[in-house]
Amino acid sequence: MRWVLVSVESLASGALTVLSFLIILVVALHLYTRYVLGIESGQAIGWDPVSILGPYWKLAIIGIPLLVFASGFTIGFWFFSQRVHR
Repeated sequence: MRWVLVSVESLASGALTVLSFLIILVVALHLYTRYVLGIESGQAIGWDPVSILGPYWKLAIIGIPLLVFASGFTIGFWFFSQRVHR
């Protein structure tokens, strides 16, 4: 039963890692467009993922969040399994 709880906690830490990553990404994009590019809030802007990420943009859009989730899950699993062994 303890390992089920460790697995659920690790899934939650992976999901929270992805959520934190996405929030930081949105805030960074907002700050970048506002202060570096000088685009105001009311102006329209288009992002072209192919020119930013290259020809394998679909793999990058799926792979980056999966890597972030895997790292959060792994760190959470290590942390919570250490707590179980004590």
